[in-house]
Amino acid sequence: MWELIDTEVKNKIASFAANPDLISWSGSAQRDMASVAGATAVGVLEALVDHLACGFVVYADHMKNGDLAYIVICYLGARRFYVKAKFVILDDEERMHIFSAHLDR
Repeated sequence: MWELIDTEVKNKIASFAANPDLISWSGSAQRDMASVAGATAVGVLEALVDHLACGFVVYADHMKNGDLAYIVICYLGARRFYVKAKFVILDDEERMHIFSAHLDR
C-alpha cells in the first residue's frame, strides 16, 4: 500500500462520491455499514468528499486479482471508517465500486 499523489485520481474519487447514482456497493460493504448505528451510504460518501476536500491522504494498493484499488480512512462523525473502492465499467458506464466500508480496525 502506498500514498497516492495523483490529484487527478483524487478528484475523480471526489467526483464519483459526490454523485451517488454512479456508485455501486458490494453486499459486504452494505452489511458492514448497516452494522454501525447511524452509518449510511450517503454519510460515507459525504465523509469521502470532506476527506478529499481537506487534502487528506488517499492510499492505493493492488488487490489479489491485480486490480488497483483506492483506500481512504475518513471520519463519519467521530468514527474512523475504512473505505476501499475501485473504478469499474457497469452497463457501459464508468462507476466507482465500494467493496469495503467499515469501522477502521
